[in-house]
Amino acid sequence: MVSQVSRQRADWESLRKGQNGLVSELGALQSEQGRLIQLLSEGHSHVAQLVNSVSEVLDSVHGKSRGKGDLVRSPAKSSRSRGCTNGSKPRDCYDIFMSGQQEDGVYSIFPIHYPTGFQVYCDMTTDGGGWTVFQRREDGSVNFFRGWEQYRDGFGKLTGEHWLGLQRLHLLTMQTHYQLRIDLMDFENATAYAQYNTFGIGLPPPNGPSSIDSMLIVFSGDSLGKHTGMKFTTKDLDNDHSENNCASFYHGAWWYRNCHTSNLNGQYLRGHHASYADGIEWSSWTGWQYSLKFTEMKIRPHREDK
Repeated sequence: MVSQVSRQRADWESLRKGQNGLVSELGALQSEQGRLIQLLSEGHSHVAQLVNSVSEVLDSVHGKSRGKGDLVRSPAKSSRSRGCTNGSKPRDCYDIFMSGQQEDGVYSIFPIHYPTGFQVYCDMTTDGGGWTVFQRREDGSVNFFRGWEQYRDGFGKLTGEHWLGLQRLHLLTMQTHYQLRIDLMDFENATAYAQYNTFGIGLPPPNGPSSIDSMLIVFSGDSLGKHTGMKFTTKDLDNDHSENNCASFYHGAWWYRNCHTSNLNGQYLRGHHASYADGIEWSSWTGWQYSLKFTEMKIRPHREDK
C-alpha cells in the first residue's frame, strides 16, 4: 500500500514538472509569436514606404518624359498644328472655328498673355463647335493621381487622355468670359452633359480659386457648382476644407471643398466599384460608386465677347 502511494506521488510530481515545462515552452512560443508579429508589422510599414517612394519616382519620371512632353512636342502628321486660315494668331479654338477651320483636332493657339503659344485639342462639332478641351478621360491609359507640378504644367496626350494644365487654363480664362461644358458617358454608352455660364481660374495658381457659377444647362445634375471658389488640391498640396487631404483620400485631384460631389480626375475604375467616391464620379448622375467611361471638359468664350 505504501509503495503504491509512493508511486502515485512520484507520477504526480512527474506530471507537475511536465506541466511546468509545457507552460514555460508555451510562454516562449507566445513571446516568439509577438516578436514575429512586430517584425511583420515593421516589414509592412517599410514595404508601404518603399511603394510610396517608388510611386513618387514613377510619377516624376512620367511627368518629365511622357506627360508634360506630350503637350509641347510637335504632333504627328495626322494631327499637324493648324491655325487661323487668315494668318492671324488665334487666342483659342473659337477664333480658329470662326476663321473657317471646323475639323476636330490639334491646333496651335496664342493666348494674349502667352505669345509663344501652345497646342490644344479643339472640339469643332459639339453644340456649335469652338471648344478648347482641357481634360479628357476615355480608357484609363494615363495616370491622373499626380502631384501639383504636373497638374500645373499638364500631362497626357492631346489626342487621348490628358490634362492641359492649370497654368495654361488660367492664361486662357483671363482673356475674356468663358463658359464650361462637361460631356459624360457611362459604360452602357448613355450620355449626359453639364454646361456652366461662367468658368475661370484665379491668379496665380495655386492661390487663385476657381470660378464656376451661373449654371446654364445641365442634363446630368449639378455636381460641380458646390466646388466654386475652391483652390485646386493635389495629393501633395492640400487646399481643401477637410481635416484630411481629399485628393489623397479619394485618389484624384480637384477643386475639393469637404470633400466632393464630383471627382473627374479620380481612378479609372470601369463602372460600379466597391470603394467609395474614388473613381471618376459625377454624383448627381451616377452616384458615388460608379466610375464613368468618358469625360471631357472644355471651354468656349461667350459669343458676344468675340
